[in-house]
Amino acid sequence: MGLACALACGGGQPETSPTPATKATPEAPAEAPAPACKDFSALDPATLPPLPETPYTATFETVWRIVLEKHFDPTLACQDWPALRLEYGKRLVDAADAGAAYGLMNELLGKLGQSHFRVVPPDDVLVDDAPQGPARAPLHARWIGDEVVVVAASVDGVESGVPAGAVLLEIDGRPITEIVEHARAKARRPSELAFEIAWAIERRLSGEAGEHRSVRVRAPDGRERTIEVACVTPPGEMVSLGNLRNIPTIVESRMIDGTKIGYLAFNYWMLPMIKRVEAAMGELRAAGMEALIIDLRGNPGGVGAMSVPLARMLLSREGSLGVLRFRDFEQEFKVAANPDAFGGPLAILIDEGTASTSEIFVAGMRDLGRVKAIVGGRASAGAALPSLIERLADGATLQYVVGDYHSSKGAVAEGDGVVPDTLVQETREDFAAGRDPVLNAAIAALSAE
Repeated sequence: MGLACALACGGGQPETSPTPATKATPEAPAEAPAPACKDFSALDPATLPPLPETPYTATFETVWRIVLEKHFDPTLACQDWPALRLEYGKRLVDAADAGAAYGLMNELLGKLGQSHFRVVPPDDVLVDDAPQGPARAPLHARWIGDEVVVVAASVDGVESGVPAGAVLLEIDGRPITEIVEHARAKARRPSELAFEIAWAIERRLSGEAGEHRSVRVRAPDGRERTIEVACVTPPGEMVSLGNLRNIPTIVESRMIDGTKIGYLAFNYWMLPMIKRVEAAMGELRAAGMEALIIDLRGNPGGVGAMSVPLARMLLSREGSLGVLRFRDFEQEFKVAANPDAFGGPLAILIDEGTASTSEIFVAGMRDLGRVKAIVGGRASAGAALPSLIERLADGATLQYVVGDYHSSKGAVAEGDGVVPDTLVQETREDFAAGRDPVLNAAIAALSAE
């Protein structure tokens, strides 16, 4: 993910209306209607009993109250929010340290069963005790099969020295198996597990420019070795949005060799990037593009509004990417007709790192019938709910959901994510050989008559 704009996800929203009673028969009495979920929008926190005093109680109360007041669902996913406040507030007394206290807060947020809920401690030093900084080791690793595999040995032309297809065993002496088990404890679905692992690995590979990460791997030839990898500052224009600071934004485009298929990728959805995306589309069309691949693998989201101008480059008729429902209003992603839109076949690439705005775009374009193929090795992250990030008084930050999303046909990406039309098996051998099976499958789909 890279940033807190897309985090591990949960399940869907429970029903909030009563279920009709079953008609009575001579053989069976009528069933009582299920009780409606309680609406907490009018609850006054001042009327609730005080919690035991601990060094973390004030932060806990703030987290609990923000969710109470700003979540799109005033029933809080049918949870008894006041009772949970009392339960977890009392448990803070037994928290052995700050890590345990913030862990309890995140456990409370997990009761909502939704993505984009997380408390990050001050300076982010207590989350998985991983180092962090603006630079990173120039390699990418993902959960492939049952191993963490290096899928890219360089980033933007900077070589890491770690061979593609290698299996990660340790980072700075920390066994990868520990990171995997930590992720398993939080994940509920295969895509969520893969997402959590990739996120933890990225954090461990980050640091200050010039720092080194000691990476122990099992190379494709079966030999184990340790490689010192220097952290480098990512290229690309830096963009800031609220508490998300200095995000390196990258737009990549090219024609696929030997074809008339264009390739477009960008790493975040940030409005200042749209001019660069427009320019890239113009260059591809000038080069004779007849079909297009948009690569959203590893794109964790950003600003939802950017999805509309990109969709307009691809839609000759007006349409809707779906609706966001907030507590007090709704926002529809309406796309105006564009007679000059690119009308050729479109494929979109996804993986477990495709989240938030990326999922909204994919689900919306699919329901509009504009995508010929959605191709990926697994479903997207299932973390499509819009959220805000707020800094708390103690220096911690809270990310919390403020809206619910449905596509124009009522589909949801939250929970199960977007499932590829074409599911591609990815193997360590593919990456060791320099193959990209997902991209190859998309090229085949667009090349087929």
